Amino acid sequence: MKYIEYQIDINNKESDFSDILIAFLSELGFDSFSEENNVLFAYIPENIDDEKEIYAMLNNFSVTFSKNIIEQKNWNEEWEKNYDPVVIENIITIKAPFHKQNFTTKYIIEIEPKMSFGTGHHPTTELMCKLINETNFEKKSVLDIGCGTGILAIFSAIKGAIDIIAIDIEEWAAENSAENALRNNVKMQTILGDKNSIPNKQFDIIFANINLNILKQDIPDYTKFLKKNGILFLSGFFKTEIQQIKNVCKNNNLEFIQSIEKELWTACQFKKS
Repeated sequence: MKYIEYQIDINNKESDFSDILIAFLSELGFDSFSEENNVLFAYIPENIDDEKEIYAMLNNFSVTFSKNIIEQKNWNEEWEKNYDPVVIENIITIKAPFHKQNFTTKYIIEIEPKMSFGTGHHPTTELMCKLINETNFEKKSVLDIGCGTGILAIFSAIKGAIDIIAIDIEEWAAENSAENALRNNVKMQTILGDKNSIPNKQFDIIFANINLNILKQDIPDYTKFLKKNGILFLSGFFKTEIQQIKNVCKNNNLEFIQSIEKELWTACQFKKS
């Protein structure tokens, strides 16, 4: 699958401008971002690139931008050139095989993505990892929806979870999650598909780090797959949008537990009553 790269000039903008812009772009289907020399690079699958809607949004932000088609390439090589390991406090390091330095965090996950996306650098991954670290996963069943490179599912296994299923609509993600699970000596099932591909069973814990619109649409379905007293972890949305998530969860018998924030993003937990 081809990706579209948007190069957006954010020079002379306020310090939090790129975070705000990323939040809006995520709502339109962009799934990876990087920033260099006052340029924001945003990537979206070619098949969901709605040029009219994207152009209108960017013009509302009064930015100049260009658009390029990104051909398939050796993303592992590109990642090695440009990305540092992710170190989340003293909790966990997310590294690649070529990161040879010694890490002192309690947990270490090694991944090698098939694409340049899902490397763990986004603030929502950090927030979800912090919530996972605070939670008891011993012998818990876990469903990771929109698993990407499998970081969250793998971390839950390291924390003692069993019967883990990771699912994603992207073929590269499903394949890569399976490969990264083996790399970390973790047992889990990976599925290529959407919510309709989830096995007919219930789980103790569900992860969904996606975006606001999909979460609001799919939370009622997630609830069906959650056991009584099960915990739903949600992220991928702006902290100013959390009330919308709370409202949907309340209407689906999900009790708010807590939320944490970084920059303009948030992650939260809900319990099924």
